[in-house]
Amino acid sequence: RPRPYTSAVPKPLARAVADLLYPLRCAGCGAFDTALCQPCEAALQPATGPGRCGHCSAAWDGTEFCPRCFHLQHIARIHAAFEMTGPARRLVHRLKYSYYTALAPVMARLLRDSLPSIEASASFAVPLHPSRLKERGFNQSELLLRQALASAPAPGLLRTRRTDRQVGQHFAARRTNIGGAFAYRGPSLRGQTVVLVDDVVTTGATVSECATALLDAGAREVHVVAFARASYDTTSTAPIED
Repeated sequence: RPRPYTSAVPKPLARAVADLLYPLRCAGCGAFDTALCQPCEAALQPATGPGRCGHCSAAWDGTEFCPRCFHLQHIARIHAAFEMTGPARRLVHRLKYSYYTALAPVMARLLRDSLPSIEASASFAVPLHPSRLKERGFNQSELLLRQALASAPAPGLLRTRRTDRQVGQHFAARRTNIGGAFAYRGPSLRGQTVVLVDDVVTTGATVSECATALLDAGAREVHVVAFARASYDTTSTAPIED
């Protein structure tokens, strides 16, 4: 259950108070004295190996790239650690929506252990709009980048307008909502291979827009690294949930 906070108290302060007053509990099952217990960690479903798309890490039994890749051709590869289900989904949601920042080091370790070797010149976190960053008090993608890659995010990738939340929107609406929301205003990336980190990739609309901004700045390749991959149903007309 999300830890409570008072709406009148700034969220960063409320989060710090909650960390002091409420005991550490497993995000998967609620067990005490651990952010993620061993049974819940063992229940995480890898997004690598057989049965996964070789380009976007989504569930796929075919021999070629899966249908979810059709609009992701300009991304070199999406490297995701786990399927967005069960404990992995609860980890992502508790960090992002319940401000349970004690999960960041755990998720970063799991992500780091699953990553292939990527020779990159710079690493970026999917940015939040300044107003949303002020509300939340942290960028979950930046926390994962700092701790999984042991480096600070490179400067220059910006979210230039506040967008509606992607959760619960159809595929086309997600692309429209996020279209043109990012810009790069930093040193030249000409010829560089770069890494872009996010907590979860669903349709890929957000990372695709970020990658476009980085490629327009001269990057040669953009590799996306994510803790979780949501293998949404491409044939469904229902809104897509994360």
